[in-house]
Amino acid sequence: MSSLRIVLRRILLALCVLGSSSTAMVASAQSNPRVEMVIEKRGTLVIELYPKAAPKTVAHFLALTQKKFYDGILFHRVVPNFVAQAGDPASRKYKPSDLNRLSAEEIGAKYQLGTGGSGKTVPLEASLPHDRGTLGLARAQDPNSGDSQFFLNLVPNHSLDGNYCVFGKVIRGLDVMDRIQNGDRIKSVRVLKNRSGK
Repeated sequence: MSSLRIVLRRILLALCVLGSSSTAMVASAQSNPRVEMVIEKRGTLVIELYPKAAPKTVAHFLALTQKKFYDGILFHRVVPNFVAQAGDPASRKYKPSDLNRLSAEEIGAKYQLGTGGSGKTVPLEASLPHDRGTLGLARAQDPNSGDSQFFLNLVPNHSLDGNYCVFGKVIRGLDVMDRIQNGDRIKSVRVLKNRSGK
């Protein structure tokens, strides 16, 4: 009888531990900042950021967002069934129509987009997988060269795991993400003030 009580106590203790850790995970997810990205003629994405997995990357992205750095920037590299990339400030001087009939390679060759940034880099924080809808930090060959350019994974891109930082995920607006084309302009990126999306 006493051994049965011991087993039941152990089970109860294990359930309490599991319950508290899942509560901690929920609380952690609820504390993650969210941003709203409005893309002209496409719609709005709500992106949850992951500061525990990528603290320096998220802090850098939020600092740029607070400065309205992304307002007016164009998506300059959209590769179907791969990624949609933006964040080069040099893209602001072009019209969407300059880019929207060109491939990502043609845009790079003609306008040299894809090399610009804010001038401040962050170290590589590559711990999360590149699932569909995740937000990754673009970089040059140096692993620690990520800056303002980001990409949305249009499909699972697990070949990038460990080599590029995932620091957020689209939690609303995947259909909007799927419609992004070269030349689409980011109207604004803003930090949401509360969990209800306001």
